[in-house]
Amino acid sequence: MAIEIAQVKKETHLKENLFLIFSIIIFLISLGTYFYFNNLLSQKQSKLSSLNIDYATLAGSDVKAKEDELSLAGKYIGDFKILFENNPKVSGFFTSFQKWIHPKVVYSGFSFDVSSRKLTMTGSTSGFQNVMQQIAILKNESTIESYQISNVNLAETGLVTFNLDVTIRPGILK
Repeated sequence: MAIEIAQVKKETHLKENLFLIFSIIIFLISLGTYFYFNNLLSQKQSKLSSLNIDYATLAGSDVKAKEDELSLAGKYIGDFKILFENNPKVSGFFTSFQKWIHPKVVYSGFSFDVSSRKLTMTGSTSGFQNVMQQIAILKNESTIESYQISNVNLAETGLVTFNLDVTIRPGILK
C-alpha cells in the first residue's frame, strides 16, 4: 500500500493579494524616491562645492580691496587728527568771552582773527559809566593780553558807541 501525500491547495484570498501588490508598489515608489533624492543631493553638493570655491576666490580679492580702502580711510583720519590737534579751538574762547562782557553793553560788530588772537568789536551802551565799567572789567581779566578802545562817540539820543580791540592770551584757544 502506498501512501500518497496530496498537496493541500491553499486558497488565496483577494485581500492578501491586494495587500501584497500594494506593498510592492509602496516599496518601488520608496526606492525610486530614494534614488531621485540621492541624485538630487549629489548634484546640489557638487554645485555647493563649486560655489564655495568661487566665493573663496572672490572673498580673497574683495577682502584685499576692502583692506586697501580702510587703509586709505585710516590715512585720511590721521590727517584730520593732525589738523584737529594743531588748530585752535575757538569754542573755548566764547565761554571766556561771556565772563568779561559788561551786561549793559551791546556789541553789534564782531571780528575775530584766530592767527593773531585779535578781536575787534563795535559796541554801544547807554552812558559813559558803562564804558568805564567795561574798561575796569578788561583790566582785571587774566585772559586778556591787551585792549584798546577807540572812536568813542556820544549820540544825540545819549547812546555811546565805541570800537574795542582785544588781544587774548593764547591759552584760551587750546
